[in-house]
Amino acid sequence: MIIVVFVVVLLVFGAISYLLAPPSASGPAVTITGINFSSPDDACGLDGAVDPTWYNTTAGQSFSLSYEISGNVTGNVSGVNTTAPCQISTLYTTTPGFNITDANVPLAVPANSTQLLGFTVNPPNSAFTGVLTLVLT
Repeated sequence: MIIVVFVVVLLVFGAISYLLAPPSASGPAVTITGINFSSPDDACGLDGAVDPTWYNTTAGQSFSLSYEISGNVTGNVSGVNTTAPCQISTLYTTTPGFNITDANVPLAVPANSTQLLGFTVNPPNSAFTGVLTLVLT
């Protein structure tokens, strides 16, 4: 009898603790297993480029990314690649649930130089594991 009362008291205290505990700060996990770049017009030679880095966040938790962009290689002078000028006019994603904001486009990249392409990735409000596809034109 004492054991039954003790177990019931533990269950009641456990239930009260659970109900009064603050909500968890973390939500479902979002794991991006890589980023594929797609570009119908091969903007800056990025069509088919891949970033194999894994990115982990929580559903609905935005994060920023940036990439150094240069134009297509046009030659080599004394062991240094020369590049053509290029431009990225738009950046968006075709991955369901995601969207891209704050992209610094249009981005003009002069010949033989690099520019920083920066943007914010806004993941879905639900769990996700897979590849993020970015489309550049």
